[in-house]
Amino acid sequence: MRLAGWSARFETEAGAVSVERADAEGFATNEAAFEFSFDGEKGTVRITARVPLRVTACTVRFAHDFAPEERVLLNGYQSWTDTAEESPWAVMRGLDGLPEWGVRRFAIDAMGDYRFTRYEERPGCRHGFTYATVRAGDRVTLLASTGERRGFTLLRTDCDAGVVTFEPEAPARALAAGEEATLASFVLEEGGEDAVFDAWFAALGVRPYGGDAPLVGYTSWYRHYEDIDEGAILHDVQALQEGLAGVDLHGMGTVAFVDDGWCRKGDWLDVDAAAFPHGMAALAAEIARTGARPGLWMAPFVAESDSRLVAEHPDWLLRGPDGEPVTTGSHWSGHVALDTQNPAVRAYVEECVRTAVEDWGFSALKLDFLYAACMLPHAGMTRGELMADAVGLLRRAAGTHCVILGCGVPLASAFGVFDYCRIGCDVGLAWDNVPPAKLLHRERTSTARSLANTVYRSPLDGRAFGCDPDVFFLRDDVRISPARKRELLEADSLFGSMLLTSDDMGAWGPEARAAFQRAVDVLAERKRR
Repeated sequence: MRLAGWSARFETEAGAVSVERADAEGFATNEAAFEFSFDGEKGTVRITARVPLRVTACTVRFAHDFAPEERVLLNGYQSWTDTAEESPWAVMRGLDGLPEWGVRRFAIDAMGDYRFTRYEERPGCRHGFTYATVRAGDRVTLLASTGERRGFTLLRTDCDAGVVTFEPEAPARALAAGEEATLASFVLEEGGEDAVFDAWFAALGVRPYGGDAPLVGYTSWYRHYEDIDEGAILHDVQALQEGLAGVDLHGMGTVAFVDDGWCRKGDWLDVDAAAFPHGMAALAAEIARTGARPGLWMAPFVAESDSRLVAEHPDWLLRGPDGEPVTTGSHWSGHVALDTQNPAVRAYVEECVRTAVEDWGFSALKLDFLYAACMLPHAGMTRGELMADAVGLLRRAAGTHCVILGCGVPLASAFGVFDYCRIGCDVGLAWDNVPPAKLLHRERTSTARSLANTVYRSPLDGRAFGCDPDVFFLRDDVRISPARKRELLEADSLFGSMLLTSDDMGAWGPEARAAFQRAVDVLAERKRR
């Protein structure tokens, strides 16, 4: 892959201006001066405004002669978005085949990039965010952004044209005369996979927030889903203790997550008292007594449509150009985004997180649906700036000693901020979707797709955060073959930093316990290297 040129567009009071260069040199107009630097590995595009202006686009172009034997990976928008190495001429499907009324009714377009990214749906014309790789045998070419906290970067391929484009978000506010700004920054690395990813993260200056120590344990979601109560959680936590008895954990920590179902989403301080009569602090204390780290699920930037929060604080909701609340999905009673730049929202999110950690005693949080913080640029901030600000807010509120597992988040925003991060969609109780569901969004539930993400995003494990590949199953009441269940567990141990299940571990027989011990051994050995 080689540099082919760069371009920029901006607007002034006098009109729009376009700048295009076929080399790596700077360029100046009466309105602005541009500096382009590229040493063969690291590149930067900077602007100095000479008059007030608004940058509307910046693109860096690369040339590459794609070959049929190569495999191309374009990182998906957020945790759940499918990401895999594919033929250069593969087709990326959007939502064009779905009826518009269905997309609107079920907010199918909310969880991915569909509202703001064009899907070409032609062979060889695909896109992704933050980084892309081209693999030819053991040699990998990595093109990756080093500026995602300024704005998310869209990468596109056009294999017939032999072009890769690198398109960062333009600044969301105007620049004053004399003001400087970085529009793009990137690395272009070639070599072995470990070498190129090491070079990228060295350029970023990023390490996982809490190191890359693995965690083993339980989460309530994939057996009980929302149907949880105090008795069910305490039974399963006791089963976790029984299941781990006799297992050599090689010093790894354990965690037990109380997942969705303990309150109405958005009303995080209003615990379901009928289901949890002794309260969340008592439940966390009971989990801690087993030796496991108490964990709690929250989705801090969304609220259910029928929540008390939405009814009492309509001014807290993020609203689009039409004045309507911005939808973020159709789970529960439907849900909408909170405006994370509203001081009252920020105070509420901090209060909820701090209550869970400091008052209730949960020392691990699974924070989900985080993409809601960057649904659209606003308050003079890009999507990347909004998401970076939001994860920073969560990190400060949780404190340094609370483990954070991020989920449903554009991955680069979590680099070096969260301890762990989901890197795939939810697994399901079957291997893959039935045919109609396969036509839905790229973030849909699918065990097969989740496994692929675990494999193909594995270079992030131990560099950006500890990768959470989602749960494995060893129980019998799932529609997944024994061979597939072994494949899932082996992949989790080979490529991730968390081994979580929703099984009743106390009901495991000798074969399941032996399989689990083998996975723990593999994970521990990997982390010792």
